[in-house]
Amino acid sequence: MSLATIRKKLRIGCFFRKKPPASPGPICRDREGEVRALLARPPFGITDVSDAALPLYDRALTHRSYANGGEYPATAADDNERLEFLGNYVLDFVIADHLYSEYDLPPGEMNRRLQVTRNTKLADIVRRQGLGIDGVIRRRGQAPTDSIIADAFEALIGAIYIDRGIARARAVVLAIFEDEIAGCDTRRNYRGRLQEYAAREDLGEIEYAYRRTGPGSSPVWDARVTVGGALLGRGEAPTKQGAAMLAAKEALARLGEE
Repeated sequence: MSLATIRKKLRIGCFFRKKPPASPGPICRDREGEVRALLARPPFGITDVSDAALPLYDRALTHRSYANGGEYPATAADDNERLEFLGNYVLDFVIADHLYSEYDLPPGEMNRRLQVTRNTKLADIVRRQGLGIDGVIRRRGQAPTDSIIADAFEALIGAIYIDRGIARARAVVLAIFEDEIAGCDTRRNYRGRLQEYAAREDLGEIEYAYRRTGPGSSPVWDARVTVGGALLGRGEAPTKQGAAMLAAKEALARLGEE
């Protein structure tokens, strides 16, 4: 084969070769502010998102009904399905690793405890903890169902893992699931034990008061618990749930139950 023929074939091959997809373009200013505001709030605490990473988080919060709706620029039309796939496994890994390291549970029991990550449970956690994810999902002609909310939650965990690594993803997951994880061990579920003791002894209503200090990326929560109007416990932790758990533990000690 002559050199000229080889060059001709190479030119033809280059012409028909599929070009790599372009990187997502910048998102609009209103959407940028919306995504940044979500990431800055606890328990995410991500206030320094780079312009390059922002489309990743935007994609995590984009349902396929919106991505396929024709309003996105062609280079930024990805939905969150791939990120949801990744985030699902990151979430299960973090929970499984924590259960293995912190709790002496047989394999069957650990598998049962992993059910806290099923879709309906995830959507309930998003709403109950006021994470704000359900209000930022872009969709078209779709109600924010449990499945859509759960998928966006997992996709966001996947985006955090890609952008910040496993340590940050782990910190976010454990902060969100603190109460559910504590429920795996009745001895460590201080809030639940305090609730049961107060009801059994007819001590009155339990109320928690919270105060947050520190920067958005490293918050410190102070929790105080009163039982029947009496201040019985105080706790301080990086998460709201953790501070409440420590406050309940102190209250149980004062009541002679710990």
